[in-house]
Amino acid sequence: MTSPFEDRVFGVFLHPSSLAGPDDIGTFGKEAYDFVDWLARSGAGIWQILPLTPNGRDDSPYFSYSAFASNPWLIDVRVLRQACLLPGTGLRPDAVDFRVPYAELVATKRPLLLVAAETFLSSPLHEWRDDFSRFRAREAWLADAAHFCALKDVHGGAPWWEWPEPVRSREPHAVRASYAELEERIDVWEALFYFADRQWSELRAYAGSRGIKVLGELPFHVNHDSADVWSHQDQFRLDEAGRLTAQSGEPPGQVGETGQLTGRPVYRWDVMAKDDYRWWVERLRRGADLMDVVRINHFRAISASWEVPAGATDSGGGHWVPGPGQALFDVLTRNFPGLPFVVEDLGALGEDVYRLRDDNKLLGMRIVQLGFDGTDANPHLPHTYPTSCIASTGTSEGPTLIGWWDRLDPATREEVALYYQFSPTGDIGGIVWSFIEAVLGSRADVALIPMQDLLVLGDRARMNDPSATSGNWSWRMPVGALSDELADSLRTLGARYGRLRG
Repeated sequence: MTSPFEDRVFGVFLHPSSLAGPDDIGTFGKEAYDFVDWLARSGAGIWQILPLTPNGRDDSPYFSYSAFASNPWLIDVRVLRQACLLPGTGLRPDAVDFRVPYAELVATKRPLLLVAAETFLSSPLHEWRDDFSRFRAREAWLADAAHFCALKDVHGGAPWWEWPEPVRSREPHAVRASYAELEERIDVWEALFYFADRQWSELRAYAGSRGIKVLGELPFHVNHDSADVWSHQDQFRLDEAGRLTAQSGEPPGQVGETGQLTGRPVYRWDVMAKDDYRWWVERLRRGADLMDVVRINHFRAISASWEVPAGATDSGGGHWVPGPGQALFDVLTRNFPGLPFVVEDLGALGEDVYRLRDDNKLLGMRIVQLGFDGTDANPHLPHTYPTSCIASTGTSEGPTLIGWWDRLDPATREEVALYYQFSPTGDIGGIVWSFIEAVLGSRADVALIPMQDLLVLGDRARMNDPSATSGNWSWRMPVGALSDELADSLRTLGARYGRLRG
């Protein structure tokens, strides 16, 4: 395997929205820089984050209205004020850590962002204007994403397949007329996406100066109601009205008894192959521009994906459909020497998926919580980890270590405690840190620890529960959590197991 990381390294998983601060949501501002400094003190070399795209359905970054744009909610309004784009910020004097109230951001934060964007656009001599012009010229996705968001605004948030026919089907004259009519709104959205990109680029550069690489995630499927599908309708399985004819999902038995339906469109790989998967190349290039290493989510779908009829009520009527397989990676290898990608390869997978991963020398995942299913050959038991993998105590989709531990039956707890050599009735903090040490001490080249586990938090701190319909993606780290003591504890383990960076 070829690792995009140098030697043995460890990192911490914390999305910027989860940072405590004076805003209603964590941002790319001072608190993010403080977190980078804390990572450097701990000896970490990786900052793992969720997709940076705007939150969409159910507040999820996996259902974004654009697979290319950065999230304006993460903009630090203090920076906009310092740039003379806001008369004030309206922020609290002190940091807060309550859950992100996404529904309220439209009333509390959006007005500030709009004032800043409008001030910027009416200031032709502003020091950022030349950079903004370069951003507009460079980012080919920008015009469609901003136009899409402007259309969502004027159509009351209705999905694009319910818009008037000429614009829905992107008849050229209708798109031009709509762009001209909505130009001011489009400009505002372009400015907001620029502010987010500018702040993130500066933050990422700072992280690099402290020896920290950013590992970000790229969802495999995109949101049906997105600029990406609206502007590339021929590349997805849609009918003439833009509605789904099929959707992606998971088969029964892998995610519950009836499987899982995602409501996301299925790719037309035959069409994408005709232009050498250009949309995918551009999407991954955008990911590589924003992050040092990109994790491709749901990697198994590149080999084959579970496709379900659009109107199905469960996934039982689905079937496996071949993906592009090696043909896509041949194109990616030509475009991205060294392939700065890793993959999420969890679940019951076939040899075809492992072969695709290994033939392209991609690092896959190992998760401590998945290690105890009663089989001796379970690949998630730490003593079985190869060097060429990324080991972690958990994922954004699963429980925290405490949440997982609390769900275990007594017999499995005894088995786990025997394996890790601790008492099943011992202090919960000691138990959690035993798992953390096992990951850091494993043979895996890369070890990643969610911040919730470092802080020994229960499932109230869980980032996402797929069975819940509200409250996901809103957790924030407690104020004052980034203590020197915690950083030093991590550094001690990093030194013990040869993972220190700096």
